[in-house]
Amino acid sequence: MANSFTYKIIDENELFSFDYTAVLAPAETIISAVCNIIVVDGTDPSPSAILSGSPVISQAIVSQRVYHGLAEVTYRLEMVATTSYGNVFSVVGDLPVYNVAQV
Repeated sequence: MANSFTYKIIDENELFSFDYTAVLAPAETIISAVCNIIVVDGTDPSPSAILSGSPVISQAIVSQRVYHGLAEVTYRLEMVATTSYGNVFSVVGDLPVYNVAQV
């Protein structure tokens, strides 16, 4: 599954959410989640540094707080969720980061 994020400004600090509603069976819940991150365009030697804290689970939505980042870098967030039925689902979303002058 893929998510679509518009963009983030360097100084912004916000939650980015992944919706698992379409893949969960009735009564199935998300019991844990891990967010992985890589660079898909540009250069950042420490991409995981933009992740703040652990993913937050709220029913079928899992969110990850992201802050800072480097201008002109596009990051790919992969949220891997494990469910109460033992299923493991991955959702990815690309997040371009700009400085305010680029927007």
